[in-house]
Amino acid sequence: MIAYDKGFTTDAIDQPNIIGELDSKIIQTIKNQLNENDCFINTTWIQLDTDLKQTIRLSLEQGKRLICYSGADWNNKFSHEEENTERILEFKRTWQFIEGSGCEVVHIGNSRGKHYFSFWLEFIAQHKKNFKTYNVWDFDTPLKTYMCLNRKPHRHRRELFNCLKNNNLLEYGYVSLGDVENPVLLDADIVNAPGDNAVSGNVGITNDITSLGHNANWNNHFLNIVSETTTYTDVFITEKTFKPIIGERPFVILGDNNIYKQLKEWGFDTFDDVFGTGYENPNYKERMDWIVETVARFKDDTHLHLLLEDLKPRLQYNSNQLTTAIQINRKALQTCIK
Repeated sequence: MIAYDKGFTTDAIDQPNIIGELDSKIIQTIKNQLNENDCFINTTWIQLDTDLKQTIRLSLEQGKRLICYSGADWNNKFSHEEENTERILEFKRTWQFIEGSGCEVVHIGNSRGKHYFSFWLEFIAQHKKNFKTYNVWDFDTPLKTYMCLNRKPHRHRRELFNCLKNNNLLEYGYVSLGDVENPVLLDADIVNAPGDNAVSGNVGITNDITSLGHNANWNNHFLNIVSETTTYTDVFITEKTFKPIIGERPFVILGDNNIYKQLKEWGFDTFDDVFGTGYENPNYKERMDWIVETVARFKDDTHLHLLLEDLKPRLQYNSNQLTTAIQINRKALQTCIK
């Protein structure tokens, strides 16, 4: 079988790479579904190099279709980010080459439709026991209004942080923002060694992908603001979105346009009656404004613990529904080519 596979490695410097290990298993699950007329292409950090050009040339000569997989990272074919950085331009050139190759192209993974599945939901399934290691209802009052944790300082995360800051809302939440030189840190935090070993680059904040973080921080906040990795691709959902579901907190999400659609298809409660449906706005900056307005609306509420208790049945429903979502997602992965 022809393949172009340059993604996560399975080994870190001094211990296994937990992202790469699962990615390898998922890729094998996909390859087991392919036939002789398929060519597997791992789109993680894809670039228009000699190997990719040769792979596609051979695929065209042999009449193969291109099975383009995106899993642990987003599918950059769908990127319409306004920034024309060299990285984004390279992605665009690469996809123009693939789409113009004359081969049939099938997108699986982070592409909404019949070939969709979530790498990170399967990752949660593999590490679920590590997340909830304490009673998430053991909280003090008054609660912080919100939590908004940001490791990599992507543009939309910097904008969200600045918007919270400019509206004098930082003091009402647990807020962090990674930066190589001047990260904004929490007063108390954890270190997630397996997560740190799975990625490169240091932005001053641990890569916490297998826990809810510092228990006192988690327990003593009301609203979880999820700042997802992207706002401009199709539907990339990471462990960040699943944390408030596992940790039984209401949430609002700044991410791709289709995230809420997918969560509802999995059966999750998205608390529209409490926070509204500002996530429906196609412009991410207006979705960001909705989130900031939501924080401002609740910031002076001294009874958030009572509201949290009122929401407890719905939050526990979400936590339980995660098992069903994992089963749905796993079946989608196992039949993603059909």
